[in-house]
Amino acid sequence: MKALPRFWWLLCLLPLLGWWATGLLDLDEGFYAAVTGEMLRRGEWVTPYYNGSPWFEKPIWLYWVSIPTVWAFGQEVGPRLPSVIANCLLYMGVYQMVKRRAGVVSAQLATLFLSTTLLTALLGRLMMTDAWLNLSLTLCFLFFFESLATGDMRWRYAAGAMLGVSVLAKGPIGGAFFLILAGLTYWREPELRPSFRRGWLVSIALCLSVVAAWYVPAYLANGQTFVQKFLIEQNVGRFSGGDKAHTVGGFGYLLYIPVLLLGAAPWIFSLRSAVTVAREPEQVFARYCLRWAATIFVFFTISAAKLPHYVLPCIPPLMIAVAIAWNRRPEPHRAFGRAATMAVGLFALLNAGLWTWYYGGNVFGTRVASGQAEAHALARELRATKQEIALYQLPRRQKSRGTGEFRIQETSLPSVIFYIDRPVLMTDDSSAIKPDSLVFSRPNRVAGDSAFAPVEVREFFGIWRKVP
Repeated sequence: MKALPRFWWLLCLLPLLGWWATGLLDLDEGFYAAVTGEMLRRGEWVTPYYNGSPWFEKPIWLYWVSIPTVWAFGQEVGPRLPSVIANCLLYMGVYQMVKRRAGVVSAQLATLFLSTTLLTALLGRLMMTDAWLNLSLTLCFLFFFESLATGDMRWRYAAGAMLGVSVLAKGPIGGAFFLILAGLTYWREPELRPSFRRGWLVSIALCLSVVAAWYVPAYLANGQTFVQKFLIEQNVGRFSGGDKAHTVGGFGYLLYIPVLLLGAAPWIFSLRSAVTVAREPEQVFARYCLRWAATIFVFFTISAAKLPHYVLPCIPPLMIAVAIAWNRRPEPHRAFGRAATMAVGLFALLNAGLWTWYYGGNVFGTRVASGQAEAHALARELRATKQEIALYQLPRRQKSRGTGEFRIQETSLPSVIFYIDRPVLMTDDSSAIKPDSLVFSRPNRVAGDSAFAPVEVREFFGIWRKVP
């Protein structure tokens, strides 16, 4: 089968371009950036800090890869660059591994389909942990299958190392996925069972060594705080539903169906043909990919903690299976035109959408404005001052709802701390603010309060001085 035009890979990169055009979006990007900035200032590589205190919301990997890029490229380009790099490595890895199992055209189609899905492109240009989890899990599972298909245990060892990276990227969840998928593969593909007999000790040792590179020093530095805040609250607690801020209410077990239909469109609509092809006896790789996707989908469906982006690791195996099916069609190259249209459309949609949300604009006659650009401009002004700074009454008033709702919420704006680039006082009590301190807040929170003299007040946010 003739390969796609030589410039096909440029279409994969197109939806990622423009990640630097807007500042960070709160809440998650702001937290991760603020932690990265503080670790960079402290010269810290073990304990994440947020505004002066240890912060174990996520493991270390995102900070490890972000500290050098923020240091080298600054606050505009640096924070999101690691996610862009992760997506580029993902596309390279998928292409090379699928080419080994299903040929050049299937590899090209799989990479094109993957890169032109909304969820993959969006999370590949935001400062989030998901792009690195997606990369590490995808490479782990592809390497593992290669070890089963070839009997070459070096692939098994590489899979173990990548599984360790997935744990550092987002916690132990990757280990659960691997155990389930390995068990299903052993059960359903008898011809691969002989390759299960070797390579496990070295693979496990490599995985544990990668994990221990942070878990051990983090425990030694923080003791039971690390165990309680990270291992128990952020892993066990979330899966069991203890963290209401990471749950989208009202959708139950159906949440990820519309997320995948939208986030992996239009290629997801060829899933039926992918399932049909995978039923053929020789299509072991396609069946493996579908089980891989099903494992992650079912796991997060039954998990009490649900956010739309959790299902991102389903998309690479689904796109591989769909690409294999497309390559069986009489004219598989017809997909190239659709992929080109999707790449251009995603590039325009993501840049226009993020720009409008960040800077404000009109959408179908309705004004849309988050105030983020305004907040960050004021934060840069505060950074240039030597006075003490207080963030006053920023979070939403209503405390009963989690941040995982499908609606705009007022947040504590952690990104402001990143742009101010030093610890600040965060308080709801005006008496805790020292006289002559500069106060960043929302206008409606200080209206009529004689304790604050306006310095620069804009539409959404402003700077005041605490009156002596």
